[in-house]
Amino acid sequence: MPDSFSELRHAGGSNKPWVAAGVFALALALIGVALAGAYWTSQPGADTAPATVTVTAQPSSAAPEDAPVGTYSGTFNNQREDARRPQKAAWPVVATFGAGTATVTYPRSGCTTLIDASLHNLPLTKHCSSATGADNAAVDARWEISVPEDGLVELTYFEGEEAIAGGTLSRGIPDADQT
Repeated sequence: MPDSFSELRHAGGSNKPWVAAGVFALALALIGVALAGAYWTSQPGADTAPATVTVTAQPSSAAPEDAPVGTYSGTFNNQREDARRPQKAAWPVVATFGAGTATVTYPRSGCTTLIDASLHNLPLTKHCSSATGADNAAVDARWEISVPEDGLVELTYFEGEEAIAGGTLSRGIPDADQT
């Protein structure tokens, strides 16, 4: 009696093409690994000294002699003529000045903005918005800063030519009940 595998031995044909393709693929992969290794070893390593870079710094303009320094706090008032919402007519502000720049923080909203050396407004947090609701990058926002007397700073925020908000701040941090 013939065994049960005798029919299967002759039915499938030869596996030689599949074996040859597998050997070819393995050889191709080994050649790729060898080429990648040769390329990797020819590249400079991390221990190679970096190229010399010459940096030319532009001198920054010095802050005016009467520029405020330190932390000031107080209340901003809405200066727009269309101030329809009295609950938003005044809010606490903390400003910190130094090195010709300043940060202005509105504690209730979480907005913090930078006043750069050219007095432009640069929002630092996502909680800041312009008076018109436009993207802050599209608004020509700037500040006017004056020091009427020692310990006081007057800040006014403009969008374009319109004064939006402003107030007189005094030196020191706000009381906990003001925020």
